[in-house]
Amino acid sequence: MTTTDQTLGLPSSRWRLIEYSLLVACLLISASLILGESGVVPSAPMDQHFVETVNLELRLNNGQWVFQYPNLQYAGGITSSLVAGLYKLIIPTTHDNLNWHFRIFSMAGLLISSFCLFQTTIPKNPGLRTAAFLIIATSGYQLLQPSSDVLAGTFLCLFLIAALRAWPKLIAALFLALFGLGKVELTLGAIVLSLFWTYWQRQQGDRLAWRSIAYTVLWISAFLFPGLVLQGANPFAASRSTVAFMSAYSGFMRFHQFQAITPTTGEAIQATQDIVFRDAKSFTEVVVKHPDLYFDFLGVSAARSIPNLLKVFKFMLIPLGLICLHWRHIHANRWL
Repeated sequence: MTTTDQTLGLPSSRWRLIEYSLLVACLLISASLILGESGVVPSAPMDQHFVETVNLELRLNNGQWVFQYPNLQYAGGITSSLVAGLYKLIIPTTHDNLNWHFRIFSMAGLLISSFCLFQTTIPKNPGLRTAAFLIIATSGYQLLQPSSDVLAGTFLCLFLIAALRAWPKLIAALFLALFGLGKVELTLGAIVLSLFWTYWQRQQGDRLAWRSIAYTVLWISAFLFPGLVLQGANPFAASRSTVAFMSAYSGFMRFHQFQAITPTTGEAIQATQDIVFRDAKSFTEVVVKHPDLYFDFLGVSAARSIPNLLKVFKFMLIPLGLICLHWRHIHANRWL
């Protein structure tokens, strides 16, 4: 007997065909949009440069074996750098098409993992599943550069799937650790998520819930250890927040300078560090020593965010509206 969706009256098999067709269509459209841009990886200081600079080959240099293990503070973090390095070792690429390769790979990972996540979290309402997937697919998040952000979303989806489906804790914790090591900014988030995960399992009566956070910390430590051994550097010693602020500040302000020639991105960042904030060695010192400039930066950031939000939500309004219409079903399908 054919089951029928209670809301729209369509057979389940028909909905399944619609959902998978939508997934394939989104994959093809997203791939075509990526192929419409340059296949060359942007150079530094763009974060996407990690895709080309990462090198996991074990090679002989001046009589010594060299292996470059990714650093958490660098663009791409550990997770995305490892994925990019392994991808280049397995799949033949060139300088002219590498960015196409890795962006399409990352895009497919996010769309497929989010599709599977909604199959897990909304098992009884295909209409709501479709609307939820459209929010992700029409947001354009899968097209972002750097691809490390896209891969972080992929591993977050995989963790949620593993946790909800009660996969072995060791595997779920691996996905959570990979999410946390995508960028140094995400590491604390992964630890906090592991605490919530542990609490949720305790509420479900799992006496071994403590293993969730233990395995997460174990995986994070395991991925950090090679860097400590090979590089002898503290992965948290650098100040990525300072670099990110200098880059954003110079990017916002350089087009407003009264100069004959607008400085390049690299020149603007260097001038910001050497002239504007020459007495600030960390992000904390930037805020403390130059509060007026920092609040100017916050104001410009807030103003620039308004058109950006409108651009993002322009296509997301339809699926968001459908989600609002099915709000009661969302409550019925909550897992926490």
